[in-house]
Amino acid sequence: MSCTRFMPLAYSCLHGLTCSGRLYRIVRMDDHRLKAFCLVFELRSFSKAAAAKLMSQSAMSHLIKNLEEELGVRLLTRQGKTVTPTSVGRLFYQHARRILDQYDSLENALNAASGLVRGPLRLGASATVASYLLPQVLYGFSREYPDVRIELTVSNEESIVGDVIEGRIEFGIVGVGVNNPVVALQEIAEDEIVIISSEDNPLAKKRMVTAADLESERFIMPDVGSGTREFADELFREAGIDPEKIQISMTLGSPELITQMVRAGAGVSFVSKWSVFGAMKEGSVRLLDLRGRKIRRKFHLIATEREPSTAAARAFGDFIRNYRFFVPF
Repeated sequence: MSCTRFMPLAYSCLHGLTCSGRLYRIVRMDDHRLKAFCLVFELRSFSKAAAAKLMSQSAMSHLIKNLEEELGVRLLTRQGKTVTPTSVGRLFYQHARRILDQYDSLENALNAASGLVRGPLRLGASATVASYLLPQVLYGFSREYPDVRIELTVSNEESIVGDVIEGRIEFGIVGVGVNNPVVALQEIAEDEIVIISSEDNPLAKKRMVTAADLESERFIMPDVGSGTREFADELFREAGIDPEKIQISMTLGSPELITQMVRAGAGVSFVSKWSVFGAMKEGSVRLLDLRGRKIRRKFHLIATEREPSTAAARAFGDFIRNYRFFVPF
């Protein structure tokens, strides 16, 4: 007799992949491993998936290994930093994604019927936004709506836009403009990209620095594809510096790590004012004035044009649009 007869509808789509009792237990009781697998599958990287969920790479790897061991099949092939799904992994992803979507649809339908603001809320944000803008927002929102379960993915702006368009998240919060007719933007906060150095760097003693000063410095740069990196390249071009010719000693994806390396004297960097506020108060880093040049940007809430499908998403949209952000120096 087929085990599918005893499975709820949300799980029956895995019939044909396998009908083992082990698999039934996994999809019924442990959907966080399905989410972890889908994220690694979509990003093709354990490190990126771990960073997106603010967890260690070893913890992410353990989740996938545990899943593979329980299933008794190999889902992903690991070759160095490259992750390639097996044929079974591709099949498993299709069904796992469908199950997770059905989970959300069922929960949202029940919440809508009961008139409650509860259930999952999927958000995406850049590293700077996630570390410095969202904590105050999420704290306030969670106090007002304690039954909403927030799932935050941290990634670069390009990935966040793709996640919004594909419906994997309800909202994204980014620091760049988005030129896509499917995506609607709303300004929620202001920012400025600044150049920082350690307090003992010779440039810190100058009232203003020149393009020539910067050309001889070693830079710790944000990730390619990030909003901060995009604005840094723009500032270089405005100052008459070829971004391809600067000396890059490190490329880091974490604003906190960039600030720590600058503080240690490893180089100078471009960062958001939001991310360097604490270090500036401590006096451990200095702002460099590039002849009065300033690059300001806006942080935007992005979503598709359609009305949010859940009460939780509608509540969050209203909450963050009306939120009054603390503005750094």
